[in-house]
Amino acid sequence: MQALEEHKRKLQSRIPGSAPLLRARYLRNVVDDEVEAARKHLHALYQSGLDVGPDFAALPAHAGHPKYAFWLEGIRRHLRSCEAVLAEQPAGA
Repeated sequence: MQALEEHKRKLQSRIPGSAPLLRARYLRNVVDDEVEAARKHLHALYQSGLDVGPDFAALPAHAGHPKYAFWLEGIRRHLRSCEAVLAEQPAGA
């Protein structure tokens, strides 16, 4: 959970300070929503007694669990989605 919070802070720091108020609010909401969705996947992993490696990498010990890969991919998918939105920001905007 701490790694996810650190990732959230890094994503938030990529919101341009010069972005118009509504755009900045939208981007903060995107970060909050996507990280919260990733947190739900991570919580499901932990509730099932599973763990993840650094940077949300799969651990071979849990590979046999039927939903392990699904939950990990969910975490990664939400974080990638957020990063994609932030990457679309025009320079200096």
